Amino acid sequence: MKHTLLYVFTAAILLSMTGCKLEQKNLFDESAAERLQIQEQTIRTYLTSAVNGWEMLYFPYPDAAGYAFLMQFEADGSVKIAAKNSISSKNMYQEETSLWGMDGTQGCVLTFHSYNNLFSVFADPGSDGIGHSGDYEFFVLSDATENQIRLKGKKHKAYVMMNKLADNLDWKTYFDKIDYYNAEIFDDNDGIDMLFWDGESEIKMTYDEGTFTYEKDGEEQTRGFIITPTGVHFYSGFLMADSVTYAKDFDLAEDKQTLKTEDGRAFISSSYSAADFFAYKFSKYSRWFYVEEGTDAQTQNAVKAIHDKALAKGANINNIAYERTESVNGRGIVTYTYALYIAYMVENKVFGGRITMTFQQTGDQVTLSYRSYDKTLDPLLARLADTTSEATAMFSDIFCGTFTPKSYSGSGLNMTQLLLDGENGKAIHVKADKIIL
Repeated sequence: MKHTLLYVFTAAILLSMTGCKLEQKNLFDESAAERLQIQEQTIRTYLTSAVNGWEMLYFPYPDAAGYAFLMQFEADGSVKIAAKNSISSKNMYQEETSLWGMDGTQGCVLTFHSYNNLFSVFADPGSDGIGHSGDYEFFVLSDATENQIRLKGKKHKAYVMMNKLADNLDWKTYFDKIDYYNAEIFDDNDGIDMLFWDGESEIKMTYDEGTFTYEKDGEEQTRGFIITPTGVHFYSGFLMADSVTYAKDFDLAEDKQTLKTEDGRAFISSSYSAADFFAYKFSKYSRWFYVEEGTDAQTQNAVKAIHDKALAKGANINNIAYERTESVNGRGIVTYTYALYIAYMVENKVFGGRITMTFQQTGDQVTLSYRSYDKTLDPLLARLADTTSEATAMFSDIFCGTFTPKSYSGSGLNMTQLLLDGENGKAIHVKADKIIL
């Protein structure tokens, strides 16, 4: 009896061990190649089943300036790509169709294997052998879902996020929303200083073409970002004061004075007042050009009257702008001259001259006062009035005075367009444009 029980017990153990081995073997029935094939097919299904396509938040390399693309993948191997950026589409909305595929020779890789002018240019080495240092082949990371796919550049290692688009999203509207954020924050705003609040202190940063730079622990740090229809997304983001969390996603506050995180713990603001910025731009070889649209009606009519009078006498005023010039004497002393620059034509000949002014900033106000004029304005002034004092007064009455500069769009982050608010409802719209020297 004892022997019989022993045999039964031993057989039970052997059967149990055999069952484990069989179960363990089932776990690895698929080979690595088969698992890769299944993963590739899954990604193909995700990509091609999206009714309205995908958003790609593309960074050529880590912490570079990023760009948004929209992509519609088809089962026949074609992909329609839409873009609107300064690099590949000259800031115009464009679409182009090319080819895509999955390359399983080195893992699950999404590849764009025919040239697309809107996308491939970022991976093109260019004449310098570097170009924009981007990728056209991407490892697909293992956490992909039907709504979100993470990629990693095969060569330059930047992480790229793809998000499935809502079925009813209009592609052109998508980029229109990006344009809105650009206009409110970044257009023509290169080289501008801003401040990042990390929860405890301010860090001074400089914006320049899709990146912010700042100094930390004696080293220069760069943070690249992408503008999306919902705000600004940073590649690495900024380390918060708690030394644990990073601020990566910012939206424009309702008052348009800051970019802030959803929880409000971090924000980015301008380090300039509008008056400071008006003066600052002069030092960047910029002119503040008069813009008719947005200027108060009385000022518009006064400027138009000058234009009409000039035209009646054979002269045409091309543009009017505030500017600052500088000169250095023999002892190295720099003198700044503020002026109203007037570009005009007489008998098909181009002229340019200045009505010089004194400039003074007091807090949030600036005061411009008439001082003198250049003889290069004589051909124009002689056609406007009997005396030069009468003619110059036409301009100084409009463009001189005490003004309170304000952001034209209301955004405190981008003041490259200002309203110079003066007395009696005067409001002169000016736009900063860089002078080509």
